[in-house]
Amino acid sequence: MKKILLIGKTDSSYTELGDKLATHYSVRYGSSGGFAAEALLNSFAPSLIVIKASDSDSEITKLVGEKYGNIPVIVLGSPEETAAMPWIRPAAICDNSVQTAFDAVCSAMPYADESGGTLTVMVIDDDVAILRMMKTVLGDEFDMVLAPSGSKALTLLEKKRPDVILLDYEMPEMNGLQTLEAIRGKAGFSDIPVVFLTGANTPEILDSINAAKTAGYLMKPADAPDIKAAVRKAAIKQ
Repeated sequence: MKKILLIGKTDSSYTELGDKLATHYSVRYGSSGGFAAEALLNSFAPSLIVIKASDSDSEITKLVGEKYGNIPVIVLGSPEETAAMPWIRPAAICDNSVQTAFDAVCSAMPYADESGGTLTVMVIDDDVAILRMMKTVLGDEFDMVLAPSGSKALTLLEKKRPDVILLDYEMPEMNGLQTLEAIRGKAGFSDIPVVFLTGANTPEILDSINAAKTAGYLMKPADAPDIKAAVRKAAIKQ
């Protein structure tokens, strides 16, 4: 399991972030000062460090930047606060909100599923170019299952159960809603989180997606970071 070290005062929001991360990572809290933090850096050997800029002194941030520069760092704070730590080269800078920080950690240090393996993502889309693009975008991080139709997806489900499904809303024969209904009707597959893909954002379509109680939707064409973030969020919430 990958290790996350949180440096800064352990207030309620930091504890909430740590609890959320602990679902998928091994988490430790470090002192905002130097000596204790260095001891923990050596003994815990984190995969990633989160630094709360507002209450971490220069002693510890210099230590991290100069002695542990090979470990990726996420800074919780403003660009101005980060600029005041020139020895840190952050993988990401974000605000202190729990969800934003959580998403930044997951993006910088993707987690494996509970069995220690890689998440499996099924993409259902009648556009072969979209399937190829999704395999290129996601294939470096996730196991991919590609289905060119709803009916093919139902067959593939029996061979490999995905952790998340990306489902095109507009398809011939079986559209996205019909495919979703068929998946949820199969015993053992109704709990798989589904994210819709759609090129149209009319009120009617968005109302239909919201009514279907899915894990959300992405507008086509979506950027790679947005697609990966949507997959991770959906996997977490299942």
